[in-house]
Amino acid sequence: MTEITIENQFETQNSGFEIAKKRYRILAFIIDFYIFGIIGFILGFFFGTPLEDEVGYNLNGLPAFGMFLIGFFLWPISEGIWGQTIGKRFLNLKVVKNEFKSIGIGQAFGRFFLGFIDYIFLIGLIIAANNKQNKRIGDLAANTIVVRTKKPTHNNV
Repeated sequence: MTEITIENQFETQNSGFEIAKKRYRILAFIIDFYIFGIIGFILGFFFGTPLEDEVGYNLNGLPAFGMFLIGFFLWPISEGIWGQTIGKRFLNLKVVKNEFKSIGIGQAFGRFFLGFIDYIFLIGLIIAANNKQNKRIGDLAANTIVVRTKKPTHNNV
């Protein structure tokens, strides 16, 4: 039933949205993941203990908590406030409710926590490949959809 509603809304509203393709969603995730990794490396360089047998740093205490908070801001809070992460913003993707309205923090956290299930054995990619809206488990549970805007979202005036 939801799929029919979404398709009809795309046809009747012509609101400048199209369903985001899986490749754009994956690329946005990779961009966000690398940003998170670079921040972690910088924090590790200044506040961490270098690992002896490997490349990297060990974070403890306040720096580790700071990294945890950065991860929370980078994904669910930024999606809950703006509907997009840095990677999604770069690729003109936005997370919206099935009715094309802005999502809230609760829906963003629901998507985020179910993302851990999605990434186990690429279950989310398999689920997204088998539905018309390219929804992963987090999107299905939170009643959200990732769309691609035709105009850039990062140059709004």
